Amino acid sequence: MKFKYIAVDVDGTLLDDYDHYDHQRLAADIQQLKQKGVTFIVASGNSLDALHSLFAPTLVNNYVAENGGRIIIAGHEILSHPHQPATVQALLNYAVSQLPVTDLISVSGASQTFIPAKFAAVPVPYYPHHTYFEHWTSIHEPVYNVNVNWHQQRLPQSQINQIVAKINRDFPMVNATYSGAYGIDILPQRVNKASGLNQFVKHTGGHLDQVVAIGDTSNDIEMVTNAGLGVAMQNATMDLKTIADQITAADNNHDGMLQELEQIFTLS
Repeated sequence: MKFKYIAVDVDGTLLDDYDHYDHQRLAADIQQLKQKGVTFIVASGNSLDALHSLFAPTLVNNYVAENGGRIIIAGHEILSHPHQPATVQALLNYAVSQLPVTDLISVSGASQTFIPAKFAAVPVPYYPHHTYFEHWTSIHEPVYNVNVNWHQQRLPQSQINQIVAKINRDFPMVNATYSGAYGIDILPQRVNKASGLNQFVKHTGGHLDQVVAIGDTSNDIEMVTNAGLGVAMQNATMDLKTIADQITAADNNHDGMLQELEQIFTLS
């Protein structure tokens, strides 16, 4: 079957360890894919705001943002899946009272990221638009993701996986998943990259068997599993490598994703 979509993760996949990528090469690849009738999709746990900033130099206008919480086709938002406000309140209280002391908590809203005021001294260059709050009731827009992070403490992934399992046990209405960089994304139940991609391709007349998906960590498992071709980065976590159809020859610091894309679709 001819693949008609390519869905790629961002952090640890397209971006190197310094959050850089080859703008010119990606833009050229996207143009060639378009000529072949292939749709390029960014499938990321990042906020739509952050993705717009990151991809401003390129031709990207298709997103499965917030791990499937927001679906953008040709620059237009067609679907979104926010948390219930009561769930956001409960999760924020829980993060403070029940989890190991965090290095950062962030709440991804429709227009910007909201951060508890006690973390005001923590650098957040990956949130282009953000503000600080004393109480969650000051957030007056849809919330798609609550992220808790231990990037300074560098908790082992085994411990983070245990925390993920605990959150999912205690909150059956959410889907918590390891997001890389010592963080956990907490999404509404049944929201993941595979469900978001499925909504995207169905809206454009396709299906998941026509998707090539490339990722690097646990929040990519569903899309890599359900895609027609699931690819793990060489630097991916072992849980993703185990279920992937193939693994890239190079890692994220050596353009492994772009190399794989160019080989699969025979780009020049």
